[in-house]
Amino acid sequence: MGRYTERFLREMARGLAGRESTLEMIPTYIGASSDVRPGRAVIAIDAGGTNLRVAVVSFDAAGRPSIDDLTRHRMPGSDSEIARDQFFDAFAGFVAPVATRADTIGLCFSYAVEMTPQKDGRLIYFSKEIRAKEVEGEMIGAGLAEAMSRRGVSRPPRIILLNDTVATLLAGRNSAPGASFDGYVGLVCGTGLNSAYVEANAGIIKRPELEPEGSQIINMESGSFGRGPIGLIDNEFDATTANPGKYRNEKMVSGAYIGGLSHCMIRCAARDGIFTAEGAKEIGRLEVFTSKDVSDFLGSPWGVDSLLGKVCARIPRKDGEALFRLIDAVVERSAKLVAINLCAVLLKMGNGKDPRLPVCITADGTTFWQLPGFRARVECFMRTFLGREKERFFEITRAEDAPLIGAAIAALTN
Repeated sequence: MGRYTERFLREMARGLAGRESTLEMIPTYIGASSDVRPGRAVIAIDAGGTNLRVAVVSFDAAGRPSIDDLTRHRMPGSDSEIARDQFFDAFAGFVAPVATRADTIGLCFSYAVEMTPQKDGRLIYFSKEIRAKEVEGEMIGAGLAEAMSRRGVSRPPRIILLNDTVATLLAGRNSAPGASFDGYVGLVCGTGLNSAYVEANAGIIKRPELEPEGSQIINMESGSFGRGPIGLIDNEFDATTANPGKYRNEKMVSGAYIGGLSHCMIRCAARDGIFTAEGAKEIGRLEVFTSKDVSDFLGSPWGVDSLLGKVCARIPRKDGEALFRLIDAVVERSAKLVAINLCAVLLKMGNGKDPRLPVCITADGTTFWQLPGFRARVECFMRTFLGREKERFFEITRAEDAPLIGAAIAALTN
């Protein structure tokens, strides 16, 4: 924990200084201190890993959100390679039915973008197995506005672009109006992995033009952290992904990859004689399994309804135990890597030293909340590491529909 937390902190510092780093540390030009305006409707878009949601969102005087006209779609490029205009035209088609309902769009775009002061962003590269190479290097908000104009929308709404972790942070701040916190962090650990926190402008050395007294949310792109405990099996699995060499941390942690990584490791274990000959033969018949298969197995290891449970019913008991221990070790390492990420953020912020004022960590994502034992392990690793010497106090919270709500908040406060 100590060694890799220090490495994470060094990468954060290098990224903020504009030096070579595996952490992008992207300034978002979005603050976290403005209150939400009640009664005004905005269009909110959540462009996540494989799904895309569109809704019209407004807030009452108490800050409670109302989500209307919600629709769900496949993320363009999630099934096959797609060209630039096809990508933006698909987006515009999803938005068209509600385009006249509001004059502003909050677009939660869960990929690495270089943000501009105008709240638009240029896509750096895709992760989560999205295949739309022609979109890389393009301005996302401008591309969507252009596509909406092609569809006959004469006055496309103003577009505020933000990342899903930024949205999660904003949603968490809004969901606890009466609570007292010493800072806010957003974590997304689902299909992908990322985190965000509030940094003083004076600490963003690569942006000397910023007002030094101000602050803003930093999109860390922590899924790309490349100084972690990467092993031979990680490298073997990485070579099978759509973007080898990129997002190494995400490929060790997130829901898009835990199933594939576990399958790769099980094949290596069979090859290396971990299982009996009988067990290795049966396990060798396994096709690539998903993160849901991993979750089902860890949640009910004796159940015969799950893919891995059925395999265990056909192999010697000691092979079933070895299978469980190996997959559980992948999940435990994943939880420890998330804990390292969060510990580094808390130590960088310097907040949460008073137990009466913890840092609010708002977490979103199925891996964090639904993978058996994951959240408990993350919290245990954090509290053990942040002991007397580095003591920090934090509270992990959950905000419903965080990407949509956060996108709406950004649209209303920027």
